[in-house]
Amino acid sequence: MKIVIIGTINKDLILPFGGSSIQSFGGIYYSLSALTHFVDDHVTICPISFIGSDVYSNLLMLFKNFKNVDPDGLIRLEQKNHEVILEYLAPEERTEKALFNFPSIGWENIRKFSTADFFVINMITGWDLSLEAFQKLSRKNYSKMYLDVHFLVMGTDQYGKRFPHRPEDILEWLRGARFIQMNQREFGIINTEKLTESAFFERYLQPDQYLIITLAGEGADVIFRKNNMTRNKHFPAIRVDKIEDVTGCGDVFGVSFVWNYLQTNDVYKSIEFANLAAGAKCFLRGTNEMDKLLPKMKDVKDLILKS
Repeated sequence: MKIVIIGTINKDLILPFGGSSIQSFGGIYYSLSALTHFVDDHVTICPISFIGSDVYSNLLMLFKNFKNVDPDGLIRLEQKNHEVILEYLAPEERTEKALFNFPSIGWENIRKFSTADFFVINMITGWDLSLEAFQKLSRKNYSKMYLDVHFLVMGTDQYGKRFPHRPEDILEWLRGARFIQMNQREFGIINTEKLTESAFFERYLQPDQYLIITLAGEGADVIFRKNNMTRNKHFPAIRVDKIEDVTGCGDVFGVSFVWNYLQTNDVYKSIEFANLAAGAKCFLRGTNEMDKLLPKMKDVKDLILKS
């Protein structure tokens, strides 16, 4: 099995709400470093991202320690790597500033990977992948695509600071993958008519799609159609007493859902697994401690069973 992850690997500077600053790789590096701990030996993970020449060699060395990662989709650019400064104003509220932007990944960069078994597209910058390339991939693989909207609905000012922005072509993105993930804030930016989640699904999405709205400490909702009825199921979050760092929780949630769904074909079980993984990530700082993800998931699960 081959799983392709398309997006951007950032250099992150995280300024937590309390505590010391964190420097680590971010973006789809969270997705990779989570998924590599879940997969079986028969799975190959293929990240597709531009990489700055300043970190390219370092990343290749790091990936040698990752299980089953094929770095063939990493594209070296002669510039500094994309950097993001994340400043938390509250445990789950932050501002972001982006530096040294990359161009969009084009079809020529992903064509040879288009026969993979599943695709996770994570719009870390908002322009990671061109719409043309996304639509070509969708025509071949719609049912095997998971889109995390992320910063697709955020613009960038002249200083690199991000701000809410609803792109005119957002519906073309939303209809291009069977599984759509967005958080509550992103849903609010897209949902200018202030429809309920179910009404939004009925108006804008297709009957075979799944809309997953993550709600931070409140869990996640999944909206879908079954037996000609729109269903909305809520899954409570895993309660976390002390948050170390929530950066990357959504990225971990997405790949955890995908991996469990590929094993079980059960959306409900996959949301529960994703909530567990995202809850465990809250205890880990940046991507520097992602090697502790599985033990932390076990610790959290044991606490739930005891409560």
